[in-house]
Amino acid sequence: MYYIGIDVGGTNLVSGLVDEKGHILDKVSHPVDKDMTADALCAELARLAKKVCEMGSVPYSEIAAVGVGLPGQVDNKRGVVVQTPNMAFENTPFRELFQAVWDVPVFLGNDANCAAIGEYWAGAAKGCDPAVVITLGTGIGGGMVMDGKLFTGYANSGMEVGHMVIKPNGILCGCGNRGCWEQYGSATALIRLTQLEMERDKSSALWELCEGDRFKAQGRTAFQGARLGDAAARRVLDIYLQGLSIGIINLINILQPEIVCLGGGVSNAEDDLLLDPLRVLVRQGTFDKKNPTRLEKASLGNDAGVVGAALLCNMV
Repeated sequence: MYYIGIDVGGTNLVSGLVDEKGHILDKVSHPVDKDMTADALCAELARLAKKVCEMGSVPYSEIAAVGVGLPGQVDNKRGVVVQTPNMAFENTPFRELFQAVWDVPVFLGNDANCAAIGEYWAGAAKGCDPAVVITLGTGIGGGMVMDGKLFTGYANSGMEVGHMVIKPNGILCGCGNRGCWEQYGSATALIRLTQLEMERDKSSALWELCEGDRFKAQGRTAFQGARLGDAAARRVLDIYLQGLSIGIINLINILQPEIVCLGGGVSNAEDDLLLDPLRVLVRQGTFDKKNPTRLEKASLGNDAGVVGAALLCNMV
């Protein structure tokens, strides 16, 4: 049997044909049309799923299930997308609308949860249980597999780790709380820290990297500056890694997973600037030092969401 996984991103819709081992056999993508209604978007996703099936010359009858990973909150039991940022979905009967185009079993998952399944099934977390995957992007997403099943909480919104408060009365978060982890450990936080340090140090090499415009700072800018030996860039990374480590330490002390995998754009930084110093900080802060949790980079990249979505039916 085969599976189809769909990753609904902010820029592209990606559909992949996946085998039972989590290997992607064919893949197709299409730009997101933000003007689409929920009905039209569901229909488009169903068409993409059928298209990738046809690309792989696989009969529809051999597709065990279609899984869809979306940003935001979903209710797989009801087949409903509760809400997603910047898209038309709100209490949308997704499964019903999808099956109106193609009547096949449809499973829904949060995109970070799907990434966790992908890494657990075919990536860096393969063979590890419990496994936690953290995605470092605009915000911070998280997913956990425990006893071979996806953990979602009683109302399907568990593992919203980016909104763990790590600093009381801290920076205001988009969720309305203050001091959320994603305000200190996300790519957005890293960019903000870079801009602040540029304002403090007008002689920093960061200015040259940003062509004299601090608003051109990106997540990789501080790492580039640190590689050049820039002191301001080093200060940015020191502050950023402290904030990032606090959330990871909390997760390890509470859950004691066998592995924590870091994904998202920030995780692409060189090990000596990100993973190595982060491991030191995390090891110092965790309670059980005799049984340390492994801290690794996620290995599937953007494919993790597609693989995880495809195999949702085996994990929920």
